Parts: sequence; C-alpha cells; structure tokens
Amino acid sequence: MSKKNRNDRFGDGKKLNRTSRKLIVQDRASSFRCVHCKTDVPTDAAGTAHRNHCPLCLWSRHVDEAIGDRKSDCLSSMRPIGLTIKNNGGELMVVHRCLKCDKISKNRIAADDNTYVLFSLFQESLNVSAEDRKVIKGEGVELCDNEAEIKRMLYGSI
Repeated sequence: MSKKNRNDRFGDGKKLNRTSRKLIVQDRASSFRCVHCKTDVPTDAAGTAHRNHCPLCLWSRHVDEAIGDRKSDCLSSMRPIGLTIKNNGGELMVVHRCLKCDKISKNRIAADDNTYVLFSLFQESLNVSAEDRKVIKGEGVELCDNEAEIKRMLYGSI
C-alpha cells in the first residue's frame, strides 16, 4: 500500500491526524479503552455490529459524523444524556451529547450494557429542561419519558 493510501483512509484527499489513525486501528482491535471510566471494552457485543460506547458507564467518543464513517475531527468525549426508542417501540437507544461540539447522536444498546446504569440514565433524563429537550428534538431525537416502556424494554414484562 502506498504512503498516500495509508494516510488517506477514506480516499477523499483529507489527511488523517495521529489520533484519527489510532482510532481507525482501534476500530479493528478487539477492545478499546473507555474515555470516561478507562475500562477495557470488547468491540464485539450481542445486539450491535459496531460497539461505540462503554457498557458500564455508557460514555462514548465522537468519531462519526454519519453512522460508522469514522470521519469526525472532533474526537471528544460524548456524555450519555438519555434514552430514546427507535421506530415506535422497536429498539432502545442511548442518546449522547458531545462535550466539545454539542452534537447529539443515538446509539443502539448492546446486550451487555448495564441495565441499572441504563435505567438510572433514564431517571436522570427526566430532569432535562424543556429547553434542552427542544434542542435535542431539533436534532431529530426525542428523549423517552415513559417509565413503563423503558422497564418493559430493559427487564421484560413486569
């Protein structure tokens, strides 16, 4: 592989910096280190093809502009801010907000995500202000506020 191809992963002429190249290599690795709690996290997980958050604390890193593209220049930590339900009850997802650029993203949960932490995140998100909910909704994401539905999705019939 030529030097140009090694440095230009996406073929769009944009050179990748050292951190970006490290993240691409990390993407192929069997694990990554959580940006928040520093846990080693396996990249394989039931329920998702590309794990992008820690199953213990739910934090992520801003590496994508579009799902799976690894083209973000931001690379900052993304704090979990709530839960949303995709496709009218079809799938539970974690909502993240980037600490640097405020990008909102949603990511499907994995089978080994800590259900206690997921439910605690849901409870915390009930305190998100109406103004912040409006901003989040403007990004195409609506935080769930239905406790019964979240419990059903996390724990089954209760």
